Amino acid sequence: MVTMTDSRALTVAVLAISLSTLSAQASKMKLGEVLRLTPSTTADGGGAREHRFQADRGSRKGQYLYAWTGAVNDARTAAMAPATSEYHLIGASAAGPLPDVDVLGIHYLKVRPDRREAFEKFVTSTLHPAVGSLRPDLRLLYYKAVRGPEAGNYITIFALTRESRDKYWPGGADSDVLRTTFAPVKTHTKELLTYLVEGSALTDEKFAAAIYESRDWSDFVLGQPS
Repeated sequence: MVTMTDSRALTVAVLAISLSTLSAQASKMKLGEVLRLTPSTTADGGGAREHRFQADRGSRKGQYLYAWTGAVNDARTAAMAPATSEYHLIGASAAGPLPDVDVLGIHYLKVRPDRREAFEKFVTSTLHPAVGSLRPDLRLLYYKAVRGPEAGNYITIFALTRESRDKYWPGGADSDVLRTTFAPVKTHTKELLTYLVEGSALTDEKFAAAIYESRDWSDFVLGQPS
């Protein structure tokens, strides 16, 4: 027989699990086809639906980044600040369903001006099918800035969680599992390099994600929604 005390204890346990689940969900951001990024030197600011990130590794360590993400139709009706750049996912249909993340590993690509159109075709036909769903907890997604200060530029988002970053880059170093993960897609790096400005990519083969990684990069970790 279940007593009143047992029933109350069960209710409390279920409530605790539900709150824990909701908290975990709230601490992630759902990536969308449109990504608006606003750099900031302070933790103050941001608008509705924006998430605040802060870089803890890379060339922008310490910088804040406010991120808004959604669909193309949503972006048409949402106001955009002067410092904000709006990025669209290249060949979105080839990238598959987009993940929930709490770490954005942003690699700032320098694509040769004369090869931009060809690069976007390469992303759609080859890169997104190969690395857009590399692993459930590690995906490389290519975005192009269409508005704002960064218009015309490209980024690669290493879509991660705190747990997956620790798994693949424990302490910031490449793991054996990372090397195993990237081994099958190294076949595309030779062509990828032809689209990039010389010297802009990390080319040292001792790095598991060589060529896929840029020399200019930062990991931004999610804080609380603003």
